[in-house]
Amino acid sequence: MLEGKKKILIDTDLGDDVDDAAAIMMALHSAEFEIIGITTVFQNTEKRAEMVLDLCEKCGKKDIPVYAGHGKPLIERPSYEKEPIQYEILEKKHVVNRKISAVDFIIQSATDIPGLTIVEMGAMTNLAMAFYKEPEIMEQVNIIAMGGIFNQSIPEWNMKCDPEAARIVMDHAKHLIMFGLEITKFCALPENILDDLYKERKELIAYFLKGVEVFRDKTGYPVTLHDAILIAYLLNPDIVKLKKSDYTIELAGGMTRGGIVLKGNMYHLDMKTRKEFYFAESIDITAFQKIVIERIS
Repeated sequence: MLEGKKKILIDTDLGDDVDDAAAIMMALHSAEFEIIGITTVFQNTEKRAEMVLDLCEKCGKKDIPVYAGHGKPLIERPSYEKEPIQYEILEKKHVVNRKISAVDFIIQSATDIPGLTIVEMGAMTNLAMAFYKEPEIMEQVNIIAMGGIFNQSIPEWNMKCDPEAARIVMDHAKHLIMFGLEITKFCALPENILDDLYKERKELIAYFLKGVEVFRDKTGYPVTLHDAILIAYLLNPDIVKLKKSDYTIELAGGMTRGGIVLKGNMYHLDMKTRKEFYFAESIDITAFQKIVIERIS
């Protein structure tokens, strides 16, 4: 386990899948972290920020700064602000702080806090904008992110939502760890664990499970805690095996736009890179589930 408090900033698209909520709850319940703030990204970031404020309040953490970030990708501009899938679980209106933009908050935090770790749980739009404004500051930040697929060329959702943003971050971040879908897809929450959570009858767990039910009803997808692996890893790095390499994002392909591409050539088996870029090769699912159970409630 890590010693002392690790200062983290969470960037999230909370409100659609349930993994963001699980990850944030785990972080809020972990004394190992000092959460500097939480920013929201993708589509209706104002409503996502409301959901973050609601979750923090229910966890007894009303003092954590929350800011709404960029909802639209850098290049492609959808004309709608889609409401988050789980927005209906909100029980009251929350006022989102507008004194500073999410991007400026990220930059200011990176400036003031040496060793800051940004936990990226969604599209990388906010991070890319921060890199665009202050590249020398941002390239030194530790970033841990869920996104991509490292063993196929199929675009993964977080990368697909804003490929240009992902390209900027992956090409310029000097300290980046990524967890691809080929690993996180195994982080499903088994029915027996869900059943045990239902039996707890705690208000916070009931709130989380209400979101689970809405998500299942609207999507039909299984409960898979993709983003929770980021928090679990920060709590216990031994649960995953990482490999150092260097990747970028494909931007031109008709079917592969947003896909992960290895930077390399046919002549060198081990490409040397001056930056610290790691991706997850494997995960101890039993150890991961144990951390989830310990920290989510």
